[in-house]
Amino acid sequence: MTLLANTPFDNKRRGVLLAFGGMLAVSTDSLFIRISDAEGFDITFWVGVFTAIVMATVVVFHQQTTPLALLRRDGPVLLLAASLQAAMTTFFVLALKNTSVSNVVVIIAAAPLFAAGFGWLWLREKTSRRVWIAIAVSVVGILIVMSGSIGGGSFRGDVLAVGAIASFSLGIVLLRRYPAISRTMVVGLGGAIMALIAVWPAQITGHNSETWLSLVAMGAVFGPLSRVMLAAAPRFLSAAEVGLFAPVETVFASFWVFLFFGEAPVAATWIGGGIVLGALLWGTTGSSSSVS
Repeated sequence: MTLLANTPFDNKRRGVLLAFGGMLAVSTDSLFIRISDAEGFDITFWVGVFTAIVMATVVVFHQQTTPLALLRRDGPVLLLAASLQAAMTTFFVLALKNTSVSNVVVIIAAAPLFAAGFGWLWLREKTSRRVWIAIAVSVVGILIVMSGSIGGGSFRGDVLAVGAIASFSLGIVLLRRYPAISRTMVVGLGGAIMALIAVWPAQITGHNSETWLSLVAMGAVFGPLSRVMLAAAPRFLSAAEVGLFAPVETVFASFWVFLFFGEAPVAATWIGGGIVLGALLWGTTGSSSSVS
């Protein structure tokens, strides 16, 4: 049996590798955003530009077609998927500029539960009472995390992080529903939309060398890699199963920032994070997220 075999076991393994690798790669965003000296819209603009260029190159030379041809073929679905990608990344970057990394990644750790809910509403993927209870518990955890920021200047960032997980979860379900659309084109067009959103408020020039290296790393390497892998994973896993790997980002993003900057979570984040991760562990085990 080869890795490329199309048996259910190998498809499951492929999906697991894509989801885990995507979350591991995207966990570096928090580190690069902290290293850079740019504002949120500056980062959004340049990450979008670099992502669009890299993905357009892949479409032309690897897929041997053009972005325009793919846009004509997949039309509204492609635009919607790309818009959700752009919203997810934009919300995520702006959240990290308005609250702590720990708050953002703990809130995003609830993604599998939101994905399970959206998957049930749209695709009727089976979701048990166990998962619905876990969703309710995770919402309590998120509210506790956010309570530590009210009045402290970072509540807005927590709200943006919730927007990021909503966009991410809806995007997973959409890609699950339409497995044939080009994941590379989704990520590339999403980058172009990000750049268009941010071009007016962004400071395009005048950044230092560390910032430029961070922007290139995020926009041309780790960002496209992570988002293509995460966009491909729903071909092999249910929405809830893909979302299950969000805590990989939580763990590694917190580790990178603690390692390089010594940024330790506040008490509300520890408590709320423990509730969210406990709900994830309890709600996404067994057959609670099985596909219809």
